[in-house]
Amino acid sequence: MERLLLKCKPLDDLLGGGLENGIVTEFYGEAGTGKTNICLQASREVASTGSKVAFIDTEGVSAERLRQICGAPGYDQQKVLSNILFFSPHSLEEQEQMVQNALKLKNLKLIVVDTINLLYRMKLEEDEEGATRSIVRQLTSLQIAARKNSFYVITTGQVYSTEDGDVKPFAGRGMEHMAK
Repeated sequence: MERLLLKCKPLDDLLGGGLENGIVTEFYGEAGTGKTNICLQASREVASTGSKVAFIDTEGVSAERLRQICGAPGYDQQKVLSNILFFSPHSLEEQEQMVQNALKLKNLKLIVVDTINLLYRMKLEEDEEGATRSIVRQLTSLQIAARKNSFYVITTGQVYSTEDGDVKPFAGRGMEHMAK
């Protein structure tokens, strides 16, 4: 199994030697815990090899932070940035379409959906059943394509606190069973 090193030893160790390809890897946590930075680091590592990254951004990634990470010593910032394709959906339906479009890209090695459940949460109030079907379709498509085409998928997720103080990803059972 191929693994992607993030060039952060504690994180690579925690992941058992880096990100696994062929599966959906989810990072979830409270705001400001570094989820997007992990996605940007993974994007930099893949894009620096000349492979394409589809970065589906629902929260507005900082252009300044992107430039900092992609311009780190030892990286050709221009090359890295030219291989990262950004998509910015404004609804869950747009997000689902962008996932499908990303799966058609040539030379694709990484898809990032940061944050996969933001637009889901917004849609829940008006159409819980439709929102759940959409997120499950997205995860299923990502999981099948990643396995078939041997690429990496990273999703990030917002969280909620349970009554006993645990932090859980906010996306229902679909995320629990379809992402590692």
